Amino acid sequence: MSFSPSSHKDAHAGRRVLVLGLDGASFDIIEPMVRSGRLPNLARLIEEGSSGVLESTVPPVTIPAWVSMMTGKNPGKLGVFDLLKRDGYGVEPNGYCFDRHTPLWQILNAYGLRTGVMNLPGTYPPEEVNGFMVTGMMTPSKRSPYSYPSNLAADLDNTVSQYEIDVRQWQYFDEGHFVKDVYKVTEKRGRAAEFLIEAIPCDFYMIVFTSSDRLQHVLWKKREVIEAYWEELDRVIGRILRLFGDDTTVLVVSDHGFGPLKRTFYVNEWLHSRGYIRVKRDTNKRLLVRLGRFVERFYRFLGEKKLLHPITDLIKKTVGMDRLQRYVYMYLSNERLERRVNWAKTKAFSCVHTPHFGHIYLNMRRRLRSGTVAEEERDELRRSIINELMNLTDPTTGERLKVEAYTAEEVYSGPYVKDAPDIVFIIDDGTCEIDAKVGEGNLFEPGAPLTGWTGTHTKGGVFIARGPGIKRGYRVKGARILDVAPTILRLFGISPLDDMDGRVLEEIFTEDAEVSEREMLTTIDGGGPSEVGLTEEEKALVEARLRSLGYIS
Repeated sequence: MSFSPSSHKDAHAGRRVLVLGLDGASFDIIEPMVRSGRLPNLARLIEEGSSGVLESTVPPVTIPAWVSMMTGKNPGKLGVFDLLKRDGYGVEPNGYCFDRHTPLWQILNAYGLRTGVMNLPGTYPPEEVNGFMVTGMMTPSKRSPYSYPSNLAADLDNTVSQYEIDVRQWQYFDEGHFVKDVYKVTEKRGRAAEFLIEAIPCDFYMIVFTSSDRLQHVLWKKREVIEAYWEELDRVIGRILRLFGDDTTVLVVSDHGFGPLKRTFYVNEWLHSRGYIRVKRDTNKRLLVRLGRFVERFYRFLGEKKLLHPITDLIKKTVGMDRLQRYVYMYLSNERLERRVNWAKTKAFSCVHTPHFGHIYLNMRRRLRSGTVAEEERDELRRSIINELMNLTDPTTGERLKVEAYTAEEVYSGPYVKDAPDIVFIIDDGTCEIDAKVGEGNLFEPGAPLTGWTGTHTKGGVFIARGPGIKRGYRVKGARILDVAPTILRLFGISPLDDMDGRVLEEIFTEDAEVSEREMLTTIDGGGPSEVGLTEEEKALVEARLRSLGYIS
């Protein structure tokens, strides 16, 4: 792809880029359906463009993946390693995830380009942009200001009969209600996107669909349900594509892939068994948690038998469902984890991060109030723990598990590495999720006992690009999520920023592809609504939403 300088404003007239973000999209699902003719719109993009696996962040977690994609920077430069961030020995929701990190829309705006961003996780509170922004996952609630301009929220409500940020609480459900909700949110998202595209002309659009992730977590084992949904999502995508001509460059990307969830590993229980964490005995709360687990399973059973909705009120009155749920959800999160652990005798621990995030923190003296590990002990202790992790075995067969374990410095770089977990790990390519609870007794359990999930994140996401100057039928190899932002900038004739870790995917462009270099019109401040932050009420609402989605155990 060649570049030539341009000094006049009309050199790029008509060039538009549409990015469709499909949360959890995987070629394991898409490719067989494309071959059988069931996804005609995605099939056309693949046939007429370049495509390949897009490697996610390590581990492949939603928020750091999307933020890395939109900034071209690794989590060590962002300070965003999960949906939640460590706060002492506990966790709390991230605030504005793009603060001071110069996301793609800020760069494009500085070059005079209008941008429209919809439902991108981590964008709350909405930033004032040249164009529009509708925030996505991590938005506390619809009562929160989730759009810019602010009156856009009312327009969306009027257009789709009440816009929805995400599917409602679905951890306890009957399948029919859940699937219906997923379809409804997807259809509304599509119609809202069509409205925004037609009402607010932009040079760059980013539209993210997250219901695919929600459905696959719960019903991954039901292939026919998953495939039927992807047919519906392909139809929604087709309606959006009809709003653009062939002169528009279309990218389809996902934050991570998806695969089966086979088991859960209780990392703090393992650390306790190895002598790294000391736990206080608390029989009463342990019994309550077990009782809460029983009630949760009973609640899920009622949903499966379609009895949940008629007798929910009765259950709450007779067995105190709300109180038991609070114990199950809150036990060992933040305050409860702190109360269960004897920190003065603990060397390493795991926080209540999301279940895709295998991590271990050392109880460092200068970092934590009850730290026990001196700086000179750190490297040896990390290596010792990693070596023991690498020797984990299947509790049933006794065979050694596939464990990828790294120090923070081996996977991250930048000023925020100091805030990262000391150890990051993945078991069996991500098919084993991680739970930070103590008191379970077992190191492993089949499936996901708390959420009932059957699917989980994998590293292999999706990258598809089609448009002027893009090779047809080309298979991309070695593409990383960090490469998306630099590649989009080049489509507009803008060089990647010096601190970006990603590269331009030059191999997807034809030899005769040309684009004129663009002149910056204003400076890039790299800021955002950081001064707003999250109030304590908003943090509580975000935590409640994450729990309802199954992301906090």
